[in-house]
Amino acid sequence: MPGFLQRLFAPRWRHADPRIRQEAIAGLSVERDREKLETLLHDDNVEVRHAALARLATPERYQTLLTTVAAGTPLHRTLLDTLTGRERALLSLEQRQQVVETIDDPDLLTHVATHADNQQLRMTALGRIHDESALIEQACQNSIAGVRQAAAGRIDSDEGLERLAREARRDKQIMRGARDRLNRRRDERREQSARQQRRDDLIQAMTRLSQQQWEPMLPARYRHLVREWRSLADDADDTQREKFHQVEQVTSTRVIEHDNAQREEQAREQAMDMARRDSQRIINSLEQALKDLAHRATLDGQDVAQLQAHFRLQAEQWRDLTDRIAPSQEDQKRFEALVQNASELTAAWQRFEQHQQTLQDGVDRRDFQVIEQSRRAIAWPAGLPCPTLLTHLPEPVSPADSAASSRNTLDPDQFQQSLDQLENQLDRGELQEATRLLDSLMQRRQRLPADRREGLQTRLNQLGQRTHELRDWRNFAAAPKREQLIEGMEGLAAANMDEPARDQQHRRLVRDWKALGDAAASRERSTRFRQASDRVREQLADFYQRRDQQREQNMAERERLCEQLETLINHTAATSDPDSLRTIRDRAREAWRQWSPVPRDRENELRQRFTKSLRALQTLIDQQARAVAQAKQALVDEIRELETADIDDERRADTAKALQTRWRELGRAPRGEEQTLWRAFRQHCDAIFERRNAQRTQQRQQRDSRLDQMQALIDRLDQWLPESAADQAILDDAEREAEGLMPLPNGPRTGGMLKRWEGILRDRRERLDRLALGTLAERWQQWQPLLEAHVAADSRALAGEPADSVDTPLPLSSQALEAHRLRNERRATGEQAKAREWLEHLRVHLSVLVDAPLGSEDSSRRLDVQVARLNDAMGNMPGPMEELEQLQYRLLASGPIDEQDWQRLAPRLASLMAMLQEVDTND
Repeated sequence: MPGFLQRLFAPRWRHADPRIRQEAIAGLSVERDREKLETLLHDDNVEVRHAALARLATPERYQTLLTTVAAGTPLHRTLLDTLTGRERALLSLEQRQQVVETIDDPDLLTHVATHADNQQLRMTALGRIHDESALIEQACQNSIAGVRQAAAGRIDSDEGLERLAREARRDKQIMRGARDRLNRRRDERREQSARQQRRDDLIQAMTRLSQQQWEPMLPARYRHLVREWRSLADDADDTQREKFHQVEQVTSTRVIEHDNAQREEQAREQAMDMARRDSQRIINSLEQALKDLAHRATLDGQDVAQLQAHFRLQAEQWRDLTDRIAPSQEDQKRFEALVQNASELTAAWQRFEQHQQTLQDGVDRRDFQVIEQSRRAIAWPAGLPCPTLLTHLPEPVSPADSAASSRNTLDPDQFQQSLDQLENQLDRGELQEATRLLDSLMQRRQRLPADRREGLQTRLNQLGQRTHELRDWRNFAAAPKREQLIEGMEGLAAANMDEPARDQQHRRLVRDWKALGDAAASRERSTRFRQASDRVREQLADFYQRRDQQREQNMAERERLCEQLETLINHTAATSDPDSLRTIRDRAREAWRQWSPVPRDRENELRQRFTKSLRALQTLIDQQARAVAQAKQALVDEIRELETADIDDERRADTAKALQTRWRELGRAPRGEEQTLWRAFRQHCDAIFERRNAQRTQQRQQRDSRLDQMQALIDRLDQWLPESAADQAILDDAEREAEGLMPLPNGPRTGGMLKRWEGILRDRRERLDRLALGTLAERWQQWQPLLEAHVAADSRALAGEPADSVDTPLPLSSQALEAHRLRNERRATGEQAKAREWLEHLRVHLSVLVDAPLGSEDSSRRLDVQVARLNDAMGNMPGPMEELEQLQYRLLASGPIDEQDWQRLAPRLASLMAMLQEVDTND
């Protein structure tokens, strides 16, 4: 069909006229004519596209079209314009947000965030953007402040923050916020690095503490390091935690062991003090027992039995005491003397019991020869109380003595007082004292006067009867106890129990039997108790044998211990450590107590040997401790002089540490002196370290002050931008101020500050150089009237007219005035050809400086310029700015030159001068 007919019969939606196509869209149905509408979406006319899109405008359709239509097509642009509301909004705001929430294309999201007509829509698109560069662009360029703030808040990397701080010049708040966030991050990293370094320092300090020798301050330093670690352990990694835990466990074990040793030492000291008090108590008790016997008028078997039991008990306590501590030599002698006195008394009583019956028969028969023989056989020690029978032995009476005795009658009043005393003793139940006093009164009653004898005799008989009644009552009370002891011993013989418990129970029963004395004593009871005791002993025969073998073994070990101590004492070096000797002493005492019991017959001799060895070892310890005290006193004097010495505090502290090491190596002085010397030594050490710490604090404050000043200088210079080349003085002052703060302390903060400082300096120098180049270009423009005046005067002079001087109304520098003067002089004396060639040379020189292209005809001149610059470099070659400035002065001073030559060179020079702002002055 011909084209005309096609156009004639074509439907309206395909009409050539866009207006008709647009009107035809209103008659199309979305359900029936969807394909036609989709075809019209790609129409060339924007109104037609809008009309078709308006009929199909749904969020789902937008999503499909945005993902399928190629970017840059008219339909794609229409979709974006209608989505952002730039032309017309075909969807509601909620529908457009729904479409944006499904977009993943970064370019589409960026377009919507930049051009959407609604802040909420822009925020939705911004939330879909994840590229940091796109976020930075939005934070810097978006026209809505809220969007800029939201985009800036999502930038998280240091590089992004640095870029944002540089490029966000549109929003000073965002720039400051980015800079503040960056500074906070840097501060946090510095703080974290400092905490990391401090934790490493704590690990090293704890490691050194775990390896160094013991000193009194080690527990305090350990606890201080643990507390400081706990304050820094929150952000520590597992490696650091493990390292610190390991070295902390080692140090904690040392501290605990030392504390336990200290407590053991204190316990030993307390035990020694208690043992010394116990030794005094035992000796005083024995002396008091003998003193009480000495005050008695007479002595009986019960008194001797009680004395023997008391001495046995105290002897056992003395043995236990000497196992814990060696008593002093004086106490040992006193104890041995008391034991010897008691032994003499016991032996005398045994002799008295052997001859008591013979002596009593001799007294009854008045056989003075038997009495004298018995008394000599008994040999009762002088100064000790004796039995009543020995107190009142009858003496042979001579006639003279008989007459004297008749005259020597007893005072009845004194006898009456003795009777009163006897009655009081009976009232108090003191049977033994009453028995002795009754015997004495019975001996003296014959010497009473005849007129008073009967009455006193009657009362004496009554009191004697009461005494016998009291003795009978005691016997009555003691009889069940004896029966109980007999039954206990017989039951023990038949009981089934372990040998140590059987032996302990046997000894207790025997001790209780002896404590009863002669109360309710009978031959039958004694025989029963002795037989039961013998059966128990037979049962314990093997136990006694093993005990004797163990005692012999313990005895041998104790003898070996004594030999070791004697060898140590005889071969101890003069420089032995007193602490080691103290340890040997304490272990020797522990070993002595461990090897117990031993045979009693050889115990005292070996104990004296051990005591002597310990006393000699203690003497050696005291000598070595006094030597240590003298050496530590010398250290105290040395550190006192060190405290006032005129040396550096760090060197003084290092010397003090060396003295502390020597102090620890010396060992301990005597207990009281050690504490006094240590307090004095520590006082001087604390003063030295406080001075060192104060100096370090001052230096740290000075370093921090310099860092703060440098930081303030950097911030001030970062906020300053040069406005003219004259601002070079401000930059020079800042550089001089920075040089005054140098050198800065080493550290990550210093490195970052210096890096930032160098960057700011480089940027400000470049800006000042650009401003200076601009100033040179402007000055060249300002010189144009002056240069044209000089060219006009040169042309007149070259034409034969007089060489007039040109005056300038411009304010010129001294060097420019000198070039102006030379130009006036050369007008009369210069040669045009040379001046022309020199100007060409300067043009090539300027072209080289601004890196302008040169033709082949300027190759020789270019070589001359390069050679000249190399020659200048061998001397004192100026900088680029100075070289350009000198080149301008030379151009001003060059002449004479006529108008034609100048018109040929002036445009080229002007273009080269215009290129000055593009010159890189860092080359």
